[in-house]
Amino acid sequence: MNDLDAIILSQACERWQKVAMIAARTMAERGLKPNDDNLYAVVARVRGLVARGRLEAKGDLARPRFSEARLPAGDGR
Repeated sequence: MNDLDAIILSQACERWQKVAMIAARTMAERGLKPNDDNLYAVVARVRGLVARGRLEAKGDLARPRFSEARLPAGDGR
């Protein structure tokens, strides 16, 4: 897991949140400019976390404003 993954996980919680919001908070935390390239880089990491079971997602992750993610139940802070 890289540091970007850790920031993404720190922005997630057990309730469903828009992937775009998680990405925006992650970019702000990391000091990244809020542009499409950075957005899709963060979303790619979200996809990886979903694939590894670190996050759950619903909706189309290719459309961050129309998809949601959360920590798996029992993994909350």
